[in-house]
Amino acid sequence: MNKIGNKIEIALFVLLVALALGVAFWWKPSADPGDSIGEPAAENTLTPETAQDINTVGMTENKSIYSEDDPQSLVYFYVTVQRGDAGSNTDHTFAEVNSAVRFVEDSHVANDIFARAIVQVGNAEGPQPGMLGYDATTSNATIRVRGNSSSVRPQKSYKLALDDEAGLWRGQSNIALNKHNFDATRMRNKLYFDLLRPVTGISSLRTQFVRLYIKDETAGETTFTDYGLFTQAEVPTKKYLANHGLDSEGYLYKAISFNFEMSDGLKNFDDPAFDQAAFDSILSCKGRKDNQKLMDLVNMIADRSVDINKIVGEYIDRDNYLTWLAYNILMGNNDTTVQNFYLYSPLNSQKWFFIPWDGDNCLHWQEDTVEGIAGNYGSWEHGVANYWGVLLHQRFLKNEANRAELAAKVDELHEQINGETVNALARQYDAVVRPYALAMPDIYYLGNTPEERDAIVAGLGDQVELAYQQFYDSLHELMPFFMYAPVTEGETVRFWWEDAYDFDNQPITYRLRVAATPDFAAPVVDVSGLTTTQYLVPAADLPAGTWYFEVTAVTQDGRTAPSMNKIQVNDVYYPGVDRVEVTG
Repeated sequence: MNKIGNKIEIALFVLLVALALGVAFWWKPSADPGDSIGEPAAENTLTPETAQDINTVGMTENKSIYSEDDPQSLVYFYVTVQRGDAGSNTDHTFAEVNSAVRFVEDSHVANDIFARAIVQVGNAEGPQPGMLGYDATTSNATIRVRGNSSSVRPQKSYKLALDDEAGLWRGQSNIALNKHNFDATRMRNKLYFDLLRPVTGISSLRTQFVRLYIKDETAGETTFTDYGLFTQAEVPTKKYLANHGLDSEGYLYKAISFNFEMSDGLKNFDDPAFDQAAFDSILSCKGRKDNQKLMDLVNMIADRSVDINKIVGEYIDRDNYLTWLAYNILMGNNDTTVQNFYLYSPLNSQKWFFIPWDGDNCLHWQEDTVEGIAGNYGSWEHGVANYWGVLLHQRFLKNEANRAELAAKVDELHEQINGETVNALARQYDAVVRPYALAMPDIYYLGNTPEERDAIVAGLGDQVELAYQQFYDSLHELMPFFMYAPVTEGETVRFWWEDAYDFDNQPITYRLRVAATPDFAAPVVDVSGLTTTQYLVPAADLPAGTWYFEVTAVTQDGRTAPSMNKIQVNDVYYPGVDRVEVTG
C-alpha cells in the first residue's frame, strides 16, 4: 500500500508541475495593469495576412478535375428513346427528334425537338451494375439533336439532359455527344481540349470517347442499334463551374453570334423592351440572370476614350485573354470570332474570362484541300487578321506592344504544343478511333477514303506549324475590312467600305469591281487607285437585278487585303464578295 501511495503522490506532483508550467507558458502579463482581458495589448494582436484582391486572382481552375480521366478509354452509352408527353414538350418520335434543323442560311436557328429517354452506361456487354441508369425502367432524361451545321447531316450529334432524380455522370447532367461529321479524324475536338488541360490561366473541358447504342421504342425497336463513335465534351454550366473550382454563382454566357458590340437584342432581362428571341440570337445565358455587367463591358469597349489596356487588364483578365487568343491562333481554330467560346465572370469580381468551346474545326487546312473546300475560306482567316472584324480584338491588336505580348504567348504555347507533341498525341488517340471510324456505321458517312484519312491524321502536326507560321506572317499583312450595303442616292449608287489597316502605316488605295456574276468575269465597274472609302456609280450603269461587288485594299509595296464579306451562291462560297439588289 505504501508503494502505491508513493506512486500516487509522485503522479500528483508531476501533474501539478505540468499545470504550473502550462499556465506559465500560456499566460503573459498585460503591458498595462489597467488593460482588461477582453482587450489585449496592441502588440499582441495577431494581424491576419493581407487577403488577395479578388480582381487579381486570375483563372483559378482546379486542374485536378482531369486527374482521374483516361484519355484513351472508351465509354459505352445505351439510350432507349421513348415518347414523352405534350405537357413537357417531349411527345415526339425519335424520327421527329432527328428531323430538327438548327442551321439555316449559315445561321443558328432555335429549333429543338425533344423526346424522353432512358440513359444507361456500361461496357461492350451492355448496361452494368453500379453505373448510371442501370436499374432504370422509366425515362430519366431528355434527348435532342445538338449542333448547328451538323444538324443537317445524316449522322446527328445529341444532347442528353439527365433528370434531377437520375443523378449525375462524372458530375455532369448535360451530356453532349458529338459525331463530328466534318472531321475525318474524329479526334480534333478531343485533341483541342486535352492539349489545353495543362495550360495555366485558362479552363478546358473534360472529354471522352463514347460508343453510342440507341433503342428507338418510338419505332417499335426492341434491341439496341450501334450508332458508332462519338466524343463527349463537358458542357459549361453552373455544375461545370463548381466542378472546376470556379464560382457557380457567377456570370456565364455562351456566344451565339456576339461581337462585343451593343445591339437591339442586348438588353437586361428586366428591361420592358427585352426580347428573349433577339437576345438568344446573340448570347445564351447559363449563369446569373443579369446582363448589366456584360453591357457595361460592351459599352466600355465601344468608348474609344477608355484605354484598351485598361479594359484588357482590369475588366478582361489579360493573361486569360492572351492565352485564349494565342491558343486558338496556334490551333488554327478560326471559327472563334463571334461564337465557340463562353464568357465567365465570378459574382464579386469585375474580371471577365474566356472559356473555349468547340475545337472540331482546328488544324483543318489539309483536310479542306483534300476535300476541295479550301476556297471557302478567305485569305484573312488566319493569325491576327482572323480577329480583326471584332472591335475588342481590333482595338487590342492595333497596339504594337500588345502584338508583341501576343507573339510571346504564342511562342510560349508553341514550346509545348507543336508538330511533334500533336503528332504523338494524335497517334495515341488514333489507336482508339481508327477501328471505329473505318467500320460501320461511321465509314459509310466518313467522306474520305481510309488512305486520305490516314494522311490527314499524320499531317495534324504539320498544321500546327503552318498555323504558327501564318501567325507571324499576319503580323506584317494588311488587315481586312468590311464593305457596307450600297446606297442608292438619286441618280447614283454609293459603294462604301471601312478603312483597311496597315501595321507599317503605308499609304493604302482601293480597287472596286462590280459585276453581274460573283466571279467578276465581265465587270461593269473596275476602278483602281481610290484614295477614299467610297465610290459613286451612275445608276444607269446598274440596271435592276442582282449585282456583285468586291473591294481590294493595296499598300504601296503591293500587299493586298480583301474585305471580310462572304457570300454563298449555288453552294459555292465567295470570300471578299457581297451582293446588292438594284430595283428599277
